[in-house]
Amino acid sequence: MRPRTLLLLLLLPLAAACGGEADTAASREERLLRAARNGDAKTVVRYLDAGVDIEARNPGDAWTPLMWAAVRDHDALVKLLVARGARLEVRDRKGLTALLVAARWGSRKGVGALLDAGANIGAVDDIGWNALMWACFKGQTDMAALLLDRGAALEARDPDGRTPLLLAAKKGHEETVALLLSRGAVAGVRGPDGKTAADLAEKNGYDDMARLLRTR
Repeated sequence: MRPRTLLLLLLLPLAAACGGEADTAASREERLLRAARNGDAKTVVRYLDAGVDIEARNPGDAWTPLMWAAVRDHDALVKLLVARGARLEVRDRKGLTALLVAARWGSRKGVGALLDAGANIGAVDDIGWNALMWACFKGQTDMAALLLDRGAALEARDPDGRTPLLLAAKKGHEETVALLLSRGAVAGVRGPDGKTAADLAEKNGYDDMARLLRTR
């Protein structure tokens, strides 16, 4: 064992005791997750060097340090964790990868760093939605543009046959719909119920959007 690693192993229990926290494997993982959440790279490195699991899981949602770093837009920390061996395609309790977590919550720096590291842009979660679908459903136009620029499939369908355009139109996200149309989305595509994006917009009271879609 390297002298520096041995020293860290000896110091971590003392640090925990001084802070009033029990020094258990679970508590060390919790502090690693907290450091990742806060973008505290020095603390993250200290715990990793001391042997704390880089794939430690947050209770409840099962988020990893990489997921926390990505969703909080700590792009430099994302790169550090990947370099240290964090797995890109690990999933939380809803089947979300770090990329899907970051896309769902609109974390553009986190998404960019994950894509640079080789994250699968086409990965889907337990309901069959990819990162672009989440961005369009939530009306995150800048995120959708980033994902499209990086190669996201414009006409991908979820298990029910819905495309990103259908998801955005149903929720009335005008800017997102306009972006998708400008990138070549098929305005007349039909969902599982036979309805077009214009039909869905009209049904939900977005009449101006419905007219725009019908002109396309």
